[in-house]
Amino acid sequence: MTEVKPTKNLIIKGIGGFYYVKTADSIVETRAKGLFRRLGITPLAGDFVDIEMSNGDYVISKIYERKNFFTRPPAANIDLIFMVVSTIQPLPNRQVLDKLLAIGESKEVESVILLTKTDLKPDEDFIRTYTSSGYRVIDVRSNFEQAKKQITELMRDNHSMFVGNSGTGKTTLLNDLFDMQQKTDETSLKLGRGKHTTRAVELYETEYGYIADSPGFSAVDIERTEYIKKENLQYLFIDIAEFVSECRYRGCSHTSETDCAVIEAVQNNLIEKTRYESYLALYRKAEELNSWEQK
Repeated sequence: MTEVKPTKNLIIKGIGGFYYVKTADSIVETRAKGLFRRLGITPLAGDFVDIEMSNGDYVISKIYERKNFFTRPPAANIDLIFMVVSTIQPLPNRQVLDKLLAIGESKEVESVILLTKTDLKPDEDFIRTYTSSGYRVIDVRSNFEQAKKQITELMRDNHSMFVGNSGTGKTTLLNDLFDMQQKTDETSLKLGRGKHTTRAVELYETEYGYIADSPGFSAVDIERTEYIKKENLQYLFIDIAEFVSECRYRGCSHTSETDCAVIEAVQNNLIEKTRYESYLALYRKAEELNSWEQK
């Protein structure tokens, strides 16, 4: 049974063996009890915890069951991922985006695509492809105030993560939405940045919910560090998953089989061809990795 998460005591940053925990009253510097090291558990930003006093210092005594966690960025209990994609400089890398969307599904995280630079280059085909595939796409530049309203309504009471590669406009967008530079400075003062210096995930509190952000990770970082098994991939492409049960053969890979319902759906334009191409490419990569592991 999943534990009910407490309403207090949230790790908002972990760095150099210190964990900064937001309680009902303040932000407390803590360390983790030795038992977590023995169990091979590392506390993460986003963890809900219990803390107690030990020899005059606060320590983390319990980490509540996680909804999910990411290896890179190291963060837990993410409810929502906003994937920032630009229409130009850089152009969208659809294969990377499609794997990120699959990873989101595997973590039971809602994924929302934020499309930037549409004022420089509109891309209706991109919007059509992903909306018809079942994803929410928000054009943040055509009508910024409307986009902000949509984004903040989705964020309400959630822990959100914004992911975008260099040049997509993620930092600019965060500053436009929440004045993140100011919030970063305010949090740095509370945490005493400079005492322990490195790149780390931090949760920033906004009036709409918490945002996980770090200068040290990008969309490609997540795509490279999260592994998906080939047999699970079919269920993590939500548009492909619709047709899996209609396949004639159990264990169909949906790559070349006769009477494959997925292939027929692609041929009948019920699944976007670019999405299916991403599925094939990711399936082959996973197949190669499986072969390497078995040697």
